[in-house]
Amino acid sequence: LMNTVQEILQKNYKDLLNHNIQTAKIDSEVILANILNTTRINLITKQDIVLNKEQEDLFSKLVERRKQKEPVAYILNKKEFWNENYFVDKRVLIPRPETEILIELLLKKIKDKNKAYKVLDLGCGSGCLLISFLKEMHKSQGMGVDISSNALEVAKKNIELHNLNNRAKLVRLDLLTLHTKDKFDVIFSNPPYLSSSDYAKLSDDVKNFEPKQALVGGFNGVLYYKKIIALAQSALKKNGYLALELGDRQYRTISKLLQDHSFRILDKYQLINNEIRCILAAKM
Repeated sequence: LMNTVQEILQKNYKDLLNHNIQTAKIDSEVILANILNTTRINLITKQDIVLNKEQEDLFSKLVERRKQKEPVAYILNKKEFWNENYFVDKRVLIPRPETEILIELLLKKIKDKNKAYKVLDLGCGSGCLLISFLKEMHKSQGMGVDISSNALEVAKKNIELHNLNNRAKLVRLDLLTLHTKDKFDVIFSNPPYLSSSDYAKLSDDVKNFEPKQALVGGFNGVLYYKKIIALAQSALKKNGYLALELGDRQYRTISKLLQDHSFRILDKYQLINNEIRCILAAKM
């Protein structure tokens, strides 16, 4: 007996819930929509469509992986960021919605999108920040830096996917030893910022699947900021922008670091729990 969309969703949703997957409903819908090559919203109009055997087998195979706590983005090799799709797998951190705020803060300040900026993305991972910025700023050029050659392979794939080969280049470098003679208009970074104790508290979805190297920033989480801010002080043009994502309870330390390196904070983004997650600073 073949199952309709509605039946198969109901069955698997319960199954996932029993495996303690809090997001069971949305996860099963996203996975099925992907198999049927449609959007989650459009599944509503397809409730009575009957799945063929191949679709059903694939669906149960993918749901099985979700039961093991593997993130949906890795199962589907796909994550949306700034209205575009990105290829992701376990070589890179999955782009998070709040990271989009870095692009937002920058675009609020940059009135003229035709400016030709030189931008640097430190710890670029999948390339989502660099690519999003370049898609908004059509005349700009950028460079993505990461220590992981695995991550850079994914970023390269995304740069090709978004046809930015002529405006984006990638370099494998260690943030902690990085120095550059180049001058940039914009530097952004979502560096590894969890402390060892924060990392220990993460859910299995993250801990067992996402690259630890992209998450932990030394014992107290601020290891990379010292380096990034010092680097930005020399590598940014006067009045250049530095956009950073921060971890919880790090704002005081980092705003002090910024002051000490002649930056002023232009804008910040606060989460509902009052943690400051993103900041935009300018070099004086």
